[in-house]
Amino acid sequence: MTSKKGLTTLEKSLIFLFVALTAVTIGIVVVFVIERNDSSPKEDEIDTGCGSLQELMASSGEFYSGNYPSSYDNGMSCSWHITVEANKVIHLWFEDFSIQDSNTCEADFITLKDEFGIIGKYCGYSTPKPIVSLGNSIYVYFDTNNRYTEKGFKALYRAVAPETTSEIVGAGGVLQGDRGELLTPGFPAQNYENGALYQWMIQVPAGEKVRLTFTAFDLVPESCGDFVDVYDGASDGAAQLGRFCGNRLPAPVLSNGNSMVVRFKSDSSGTAKGFSAIYTVASAPPVTTTPTTTTTTNNTTTGPTITQTPPPEDSGCGSPGKLFGRKGQINSKNYPQAYPANLRCSWDITVDEGFLVKLHITDLAIVGEAGQCGKDKLTVTDSQQSLGTLCGFVLPPVLISVSNTMSLSFQSDARLADRGFSATWEAMHPEDLSDIQGCGGFSQEETGIIKSQNWPTHYPANSMCLWTIRVPKGKTIKLTFTHFDVEEAGILFGQCNDNVVVYDGTQPGAKKYGPFCGSKVPAVIGSITNELVIRFYADFFIEAKGFYAHWTTDSTLPTPTEPPVPRNPWDDIKIDWPESCGKPTIPPDVSTRIVNGEPAKAHSWPWQVSMQSSPKFGHTCGGTLIHKNWVLTAAHCFIRYADELHRWKMCLGKHNLTFSEPNEQCFNVLGIYRHEGFQYPTVPTVEFDIALVRLDGEVTPNNYIDFACLPSSEEVLPGGKKCYATGWGDETGNSTAPKVAETLNQVALPVVPYDTCKRMDYWWFQVKPSMICCGYTLPDELKSVCQGDSGGPLVCQDGPSAAWEVHGITSFGPIGCIFDKKPSVFTRSSAYLPWIENIIRKDIYELISSGCGGLKDLIGSEGLLASMDHPESYSNCASCQWNIRVPTGKNVYLNFSNFSLEDTTLCLNDKVTLSDSISSLGTYCNTSPPRDLVTAGDTLTVSFSSNDKIVDTGFSAIWKAVDPVDIEAAVGCGGHFTSRQGELLSPNWPDVYPKQAVCTWTISIPSGTKIHIAFSQFELQAVNLLGQCVDYVEIFDAAGSSQGKFCGSDRPSLTVSGDKATIRFRSNDANEKKGFQGQWTSDTGVFHKKHF
Repeated sequence: MTSKKGLTTLEKSLIFLFVALTAVTIGIVVVFVIERNDSSPKEDEIDTGCGSLQELMASSGEFYSGNYPSSYDNGMSCSWHITVEANKVIHLWFEDFSIQDSNTCEADFITLKDEFGIIGKYCGYSTPKPIVSLGNSIYVYFDTNNRYTEKGFKALYRAVAPETTSEIVGAGGVLQGDRGELLTPGFPAQNYENGALYQWMIQVPAGEKVRLTFTAFDLVPESCGDFVDVYDGASDGAAQLGRFCGNRLPAPVLSNGNSMVVRFKSDSSGTAKGFSAIYTVASAPPVTTTPTTTTTTNNTTTGPTITQTPPPEDSGCGSPGKLFGRKGQINSKNYPQAYPANLRCSWDITVDEGFLVKLHITDLAIVGEAGQCGKDKLTVTDSQQSLGTLCGFVLPPVLISVSNTMSLSFQSDARLADRGFSATWEAMHPEDLSDIQGCGGFSQEETGIIKSQNWPTHYPANSMCLWTIRVPKGKTIKLTFTHFDVEEAGILFGQCNDNVVVYDGTQPGAKKYGPFCGSKVPAVIGSITNELVIRFYADFFIEAKGFYAHWTTDSTLPTPTEPPVPRNPWDDIKIDWPESCGKPTIPPDVSTRIVNGEPAKAHSWPWQVSMQSSPKFGHTCGGTLIHKNWVLTAAHCFIRYADELHRWKMCLGKHNLTFSEPNEQCFNVLGIYRHEGFQYPTVPTVEFDIALVRLDGEVTPNNYIDFACLPSSEEVLPGGKKCYATGWGDETGNSTAPKVAETLNQVALPVVPYDTCKRMDYWWFQVKPSMICCGYTLPDELKSVCQGDSGGPLVCQDGPSAAWEVHGITSFGPIGCIFDKKPSVFTRSSAYLPWIENIIRKDIYELISSGCGGLKDLIGSEGLLASMDHPESYSNCASCQWNIRVPTGKNVYLNFSNFSLEDTTLCLNDKVTLSDSISSLGTYCNTSPPRDLVTAGDTLTVSFSSNDKIVDTGFSAIWKAVDPVDIEAAVGCGGHFTSRQGELLSPNWPDVYPKQAVCTWTISIPSGTKIHIAFSQFELQAVNLLGQCVDYVEIFDAAGSSQGKFCGSDRPSLTVSGDKATIRFRSNDANEKKGFQGQWTSDTGVFHKKHF
């Protein structure tokens, strides 16, 4: 669509003038890359994983086939082992995929494997679907034959929380509790996809068993290419309880323990409806099923005889129209392809009594304009009112019904069509209203307070809030508004766009009060029933302050008041702002009025940052250095890669982007903090476009790198004031072929008054009070910032000798950057000073605080640590860490006096993790305290985390410094030795070693050059199915580098160079063995003399 077409109107007359004609140019997702002229070698040589197993242990990363993006070699065997934190799972996806194709992938192929065996085998030219693992480890193998080659692949991974699995791949994840449901995505309205992998880990309380009952089952029957595997637990080597395929309902499956794994895989040919299943504890009454299949095949496990049942009532879009249960999915017909003409579709959702229906529309593309729908539209209603008539492309907020029913209707005419819509629905508890909406709530209290979101500041656009008040029967409710400021009614028709509506009860036909809008305070409302419903809706045009109200059942009681807002523990932390700022050593040339923009004097804007992103680290956005650790920029710069910190570099001291400059400094990133209110592109406004970036080091100012000052809080610039914007942005204004500047440019822009900029013929509803408009108004003076300038500074001076203050952050402008009455728009930094200070203070607090109360860094000879509130229950979503350091020459001894955490398989949920200077000392959960241990050096790190579900009383521990000579007496094994030879014995030798043992021997031989270590007896647990040692001996050299990890029954023998070696033994909580007997010496002849 060009800028001369698509002029349309909305309910507020000109919305698409802004979306189509002057569409906001903010994305700046184009990465400007200018090749450097230097010939320096590559910074990162890629380890292809060929020849030896490559361990990938970062929280995110990427790996490639050899020579990528050129063709890989023939006859290669490559392998990668990805391991993330124990409480995380792995999201793995391929960004590029081109491997020699063959019918069964017998030529060149990739194999993925986990503890249950092979996940999948892939080849060809179709990119495999994203995968989320069940555990924290995946092996990737790439094998090629000696014939043809292709481009290969690029794979990426990241650690994610297990509960995000279904959001990433559509289904699966960890299910906990006495009962739950498993569904393939969209079942039964939508067929599952080809090449899919969905995995569930089910956990019921300890002492119980899992019963899995399939309630519907419809897979492609031919050759069992699509199937469901069920495993007896989540541990390595878990037995397979069954493989099910075809379309006959399997019999219930019973586990032998309190966990079960269900894995569904589909091949590349043919799909069907999928399946639904319910799991319960085995002690609960069996689930009764209603079969739905109408055919039978021989390709299935044995199961009950299936009788034919009539098909469900059709919605008109090829899916059931009556929907029951806990959750499901609804799509327009043919989605994501264009919907047919003349459709009339309807769906009625009913959940259990006492629940509400939550509808989340995840995709919307219906012909029409938001707010002014034509014949094509989606309408959502509940038992009381319409929740919205939807078209266009702007997603609505989450919609929630007032009761347990909701209805949808979709219709189309005979003209144009788009891809339609996709939505998910599920039953929800009324008590979860505020968590899901971010506002609203459910209360059974007899008095209380209701207020709009963000009160007393502006409520957010595109929001919907529902409050339900229920008091004891026989009582009534009086609702009193004390403050009311909602968008005024429309001028033409007097309708309330943003509005408050009150209902006298939750039943259909309940008396309605309102809608209320404007600034007139509504009259007191008294209910007749014991229930009151308050609904608030805001569109995405104009926001206001909102409202404040209170309710009571007894007018004689005092007016309810809110408790004081609890202070954050970091509120009083002092920020070490720069002593000097805004004073460049090389002053900029600002003596004349610059209209057209010009190259800046080199390093005259020393706070300018070039934000660069991988793969080639090209300039993406600008930023402003405001603190030795912090860069201020725009939130929209991180629409991509916000969570991938390794992709970003912040370069300071830059002037010319085409080569490396002697004064430049580039920093990696420790954190990216976008404002929580930033919703673009979900809503078509770019409010809250501000972000902070935490550098991985400290900046020392010099002549070329320095800080900009921040303005005073809430300072508003007067109209006409001249400020300067800087950046390497596009110099052409051509949005389809932008050209980034080679050297830094500057442009002087006068402030356009807010009252002018918010006019309908300027930026209207898209500009907010928290923004600054800058630019010239005469047609021959139209100049602005452009793509590539985003996030960069708008700086102003109060006088010629005053410091430069960063008043604005480059945010958005019209397509093409230059357009009459469309000045450049900047985020007003003075509006966000409290947010900036809060982010920085919180970061400082997290650096010094353990997260469980008290300091993170514990230095001394002894001390205590404990989970928060111990011996009371710890908090959900806890994240705590302690760094213990004892005097040099001592070791850290740790003893847990109390220990009680949620018991989960593989410690996926709540856990304590221990590590010292050379390796992990174990991850622990349940109610068995870790055994006493001593570290290899003078430091110990203790980490504790919990999820958002079950909590327990937590733990307490004591730590103290011990002399190396006292280690064996303290824990029964290990020690520090300086003799030239000695013996290594596992604890309890020759009896079996204990569970959860941690033993460390440190051998330091003065003036030694080599230490020889050999074992005469060696019997530990063998490797698991993934080839991993679970009980093991690991040997380290003086630098702390691992020289090998050993388990099983093969007797190790090796030589460590240098005068120091560390031997560590660890055992898990199962399958003790006899252990080991070994020796060390600095003289290899000793072994032969003693027939060792």
